[in-house]
Amino acid sequence: MSTQPEPSTDREMPIRREAPRAADWRPLLRALAEELDSIAGPDGRDALLHGVGRQLATQHPITAQQSTIGLALEMNEVLSHFSWGRVRVSFSMADACLYLTHEELPRIGGRGDPPGTWLAPVFAGLYEAWLGRQPGADSGFTARRVPAVEEGTVLFRYGP
Repeated sequence: MSTQPEPSTDREMPIRREAPRAADWRPLLRALAEELDSIAGPDGRDALLHGVGRQLATQHPITAQQSTIGLALEMNEVLSHFSWGRVRVSFSMADACLYLTHEELPRIGGRGDPPGTWLAPVFAGLYEAWLGRQPGADSGFTARRVPAVEEGTVLFRYGP
């Protein structure tokens, strides 16, 4: 007794295989953003997104660095993997903090204040967790968004 399938007498149409496409998550994210905004409000939404950023930092850690250049290189390697823009890191002796200038923030349409910055709390959580795990980091430091000086960027301050 044969275990092979019997040949078909009908002509079979060849299966057309298309090249795999990247999933487009934007419609889901827009709907999620709208629902989250309506249920949690701005403070609840920002807290949740900040936590998501911290989770992302745990899932995609960076190595310990001794310079702002090294930090930026490590961070940008992860960000580029997801096509999430890039960051510049600078130290301010006067303010005793790090400033992180994020360019090309992923957007969910015009959501956020200012428009297009809805995902900024994710990056605050991501940067806070990455920097908080660096050698000698102060556990009391936080990353928070501050008014950006440069057009098209989002600025974060990491410090006390």
